[in-house]
Amino acid sequence: MAKVAAGTGWSGVTLPVRVHDLLLALAGRLDDDALADARELLASTEVDRALELIVGSLASGPIPVTIVEHDELTELMAAAHCDPAVVERLTVTESAGSTSHKFSSGKIGGIGADQGVAEATIQVLDVLPDIRAVWAVWRLTPAGAASGPVPHRVVLIRIGPSGSGPATAYRVEHALRRAGLTASVEVLRDSTESSDYHHSAMRYATSVPLERSSTSSQSWTPSPTPKPAPAPKPAKEPWIPSATDEADADDQELSLLRELQEELARREGGDAPAWKSDTSYDWQEANRSTLVNGVPLQAPDQP
Repeated sequence: MAKVAAGTGWSGVTLPVRVHDLLLALAGRLDDDALADARELLASTEVDRALELIVGSLASGPIPVTIVEHDELTELMAAAHCDPAVVERLTVTESAGSTSHKFSSGKIGGIGADQGVAEATIQVLDVLPDIRAVWAVWRLTPAGAASGPVPHRVVLIRIGPSGSGPATAYRVEHALRRAGLTASVEVLRDSTESSDYHHSAMRYATSVPLERSSTSSQSWTPSPTPKPAPAPKPAKEPWIPSATDEADADDQELSLLRELQEELARREGGDAPAWKSDTSYDWQEANRSTLVNGVPLQAPDQP
């Protein structure tokens, strides 16, 4: 992704990461729903729509921004091919005038801020790069002009240089929502300085254990060497009759036929068959009606 020139504090990073860092600076001032929607658009690479939502929410607040934030918003709007004129409607102050927020490390209604976070996000955290640590805390004060109900759960994630802030924020927030947990997900990069809002939250936050899922955390144990399978017995080849077999079968049938003729001759007159007597036997005539396996009988060899 091409790098875009940035203002003070955001130099040398890509456009989506610059918008992500700007959202971190606005956390606690911009309402939670607007932050979540902007991060979702950012994760979908709809940078222009994310910026328009941020500027529109700030202008309608009205929520003041610093001179540095004002200049960065102007550059980001131009880089995303948005109309930067709306940025001129924002209230600009010399300092952000940090909004004081209260956080709690205890349980609220018997539920800790970290309860259920690990179970809801374990599979997502397994596939996200360079996750260093995860914390959770209850925020007791409202944020933004259109604040939601409090107490509000805030999940803070620290990532390394190869981690993705926009993708991590969106995927973890989405996993929590599917598990029925409402939370704002703040992804802090090692290379950026945390705001007063995040420093206050960290003082009361509870660490969430980064246990990997069972499929990725199981220790590898070598499986026993399998015994070689016995060699398969050669299959019996089907019997195919050969020419010799057919000749032997013909000889056997011919012998049986001769014995039958002798027996019939004995019963009818006691005379031996013609082929055993001195008189010649007309084999050509006999072969017209006598077939063995479709082959006419052959005259016996004469001595």
